[in-house]
Amino acid sequence: MTQLKALISIVLIPIPLCIAAQQKTDYKFSFGPREVPGYIRVEPSRVYSTENMYGFDFGTNPVTVDRQGKKPLISGFFTSDNPFFFSVALPEGNYNIKIITGDPEKPSMTTVRAESRRLIFEKAVTRPGRYLTLEATINIRVPEIAGTNEMVIKKPRELNKLDWDEKLTFEFTGSCPYIYALDISKNENAVTVFLAGNSTVVDQDDDPWASWGQMFPCFLKKGIAVANHAESGLSLGSFLSSNRFKKVLSIEKPGDYLFIEFGHNDQKEKGPDDGAYKSYSERMLYFVNEFRKKGGIPVIVSPANRRSF
Repeated sequence: MTQLKALISIVLIPIPLCIAAQQKTDYKFSFGPREVPGYIRVEPSRVYSTENMYGFDFGTNPVTVDRQGKKPLISGFFTSDNPFFFSVALPEGNYNIKIITGDPEKPSMTTVRAESRRLIFEKAVTRPGRYLTLEATINIRVPEIAGTNEMVIKKPRELNKLDWDEKLTFEFTGSCPYIYALDISKNENAVTVFLAGNSTVVDQDDDPWASWGQMFPCFLKKGIAVANHAESGLSLGSFLSSNRFKKVLSIEKPGDYLFIEFGHNDQKEKGPDDGAYKSYSERMLYFVNEFRKKGGIPVIVSPANRRSF
């Protein structure tokens, strides 16, 4: 019986590792009515699930418009009067994305957000008969810290947050969002800009809330990805105690950046070793020195001024 148990464990242990190693990191999707060589044609009825690996999410149902173009890739597109979401299961990392939008007959205007309302492209406009190729690099992350048994300790409000799952989620919106194709490919060499901060930096979940951190990506070119690890209510101390800084250090590579903005919540900490000239300054110095050790570039961002009512 002991030998049988050992044999079973030998057979079973490698299976999930093999599955993880085989997970796709590159996709080409077409959203028109015709098959396109080299692309996966997505039906409007395709619903995302862990089994499907890709599809439309959160009950959204775009429609297909057939323009009967001569080129299969731009023969038609998906659109909707309401925002629609498309998700793809992917492992942690940085990904180049390319989106084709436009229309041979009408003007188009498309806004693209990713994960938790992270602004990637804002109001991309085309004239009738024109097409636009939008390119950027996007970061996705998971709470597990590689090489350890530890995880990022998330707040209850983060349990369903799109920034911490094993999929990349797009939100397509605008007055006339026309989406022909979506390409995704992993970029191991992209520069990552990590954000450490509080509610003024975090990827806010719901309108009308927003932060500068989630608007930042739309100003950056392809090859630079923003990894926003900020969360509401955090100070330098709680960013450390929730393992967020440890997570950042575990995936940092030389040439990456760390933007650090704290202060709002740190000033609430009271005690003999707390305050701007003790715990705050010591922790800030620790962040800077540790990030530099691996060849990273820390940037200290002055905290936003508090509103006076």
